[in-house]
Amino acid sequence: MKKALSILALSVTAILTTSAMAAPDHRYDDRRHQANATYKHHSNHWDNQRQHTQWEQKRYNQKRVNPSRDWRVGQNFPRGYEISRNKVSDREARRLPNTGRYQQWYKINGDYVLINERTHRIIRIIG
Repeated sequence: MKKALSILALSVTAILTTSAMAAPDHRYDDRRHQANATYKHHSNHWDNQRQHTQWEQKRYNQKRVNPSRDWRVGQNFPRGYEISRNKVSDREARRLPNTGRYQQWYKINGDYVLINERTHRIIRIIG
């Protein structure tokens, strides 16, 4: 009896595993994948186009930053401008007043801004 039950259990297991292996796997069906990709492509295409247009409008509606008019002494210096290409080199700094400890000159759109690098506050603006 044990032998018959174990043979029956093994045969049922074998049938289930072979049927699972023989079942079509839709994850790799090219036609279905292409249909979804096409649909997603079109929906993303329109979304991206709309976002691109909105970005263009924002780009042209925003005015250029003018530190001598838009920023004030004592205000926090925006972190987006603290990049090495905005830092003033020693050669350019010869024309500017000397900096103190933890101070750095930045050139933003033609204006020079002196920043305290510890507090990130604007100390002086020369426009």
